[in-house]
Amino acid sequence: MKINAIDLLRFCLFVTGISFLGIFIHTAVTGNSSLPLSSNASVQNTSLADISILNDKAKSLANLGNYTEAIQYYDKTLSMDPNNTEALHGKGLSLSTLGNHTEAIQYYDKTLRIDANNVDALTGMGVILYNLGNHTGSASFFNKVLTVNSTGKNVLFDKGVSLYGLKDYAGAIKYFDKALETDPNNTLLLNNQGFALDISGNHAEAIKYFDKAISLNSNMANALHGKALALDHLGNRTGAMMYIDKALSVNPVNTFALTGKGDYLFKLGNYAGAIVYADKALKTDPNNINALIIKALALDHLGNHAEAIKYFDKALETDPNNRNALLGKGVILNELNNRTISKVF
Repeated sequence: MKINAIDLLRFCLFVTGISFLGIFIHTAVTGNSSLPLSSNASVQNTSLADISILNDKAKSLANLGNYTEAIQYYDKTLSMDPNNTEALHGKGLSLSTLGNHTEAIQYYDKTLRIDANNVDALTGMGVILYNLGNHTGSASFFNKVLTVNSTGKNVLFDKGVSLYGLKDYAGAIKYFDKALETDPNNTLLLNNQGFALDISGNHAEAIKYFDKAISLNSNMANALHGKALALDHLGNRTGAMMYIDKALSVNPVNTFALTGKGDYLFKLGNYAGAIVYADKALKTDPNNINALIIKALALDHLGNHAEAIKYFDKALETDPNNRNALLGKGVILNELNNRTISKVF
């Protein structure tokens, strides 16, 4: 049977740009934690100095897109001070950017157990839940960010991300604009503004922001993928595929680009190829709802309806109210039921 993934489910990356807040929209790695550098009173002054150097090195590496190496430096900090919120949040952010949302949640959780009003961690958690398809759960974190009275360096950034997650794109654009006034070369801000403009329908303007982010950091896989989305929205699918491939050449395990390519191959009718890229995304992030749905749709088009239902069910385990998974599964069951009835008569 043929489920039209684009018109029926409308979950695909290129059609709606749905949900790939994840960063695309991530908490800035340049800010400080809202707690003192160390929450462990026994850590000596010399250790504090070492921790500051380690965290600064980790942030510099993350800003260059070297997230795996950044994690190594955050781990060095955490070996000295397991409750260092800056390192916990930084590691969570790096893991999430690499697509490892499940492990990232553990580090955001620990940050929030130490500091329940840490707006960076609240935003990061909201982003991950949004990317996993749990929009109800993400909204609770985003709404809390908007109510926390914070004067932190990242407050404009975090509120912009939260408004984006709550689908107030005009509000998000205003906050990103304000933040860019004081930090015009912040690649994450530029990247996020690009996504906010693109999902608002201003695709050409979005590309300007993605291009500036890429000019400042040619290894920014998410900006490359963001430009692919905007190009596709403008009807330039050849250009879109080129930038998806560039994103994957920079970061072969970027789950957003992997699901994007899987979705693109699906639209071309290359269902086997779509499954290959969905599987690559699922290898990094087994609960990636978009990858699960792409694989389910591709399996259904290949005639493997029972296996397709399994993947829709797995998506529903993460988010029982996911409209795309419910609709996809319902279409298959409805058609299979009709076939059964036709056989009877």
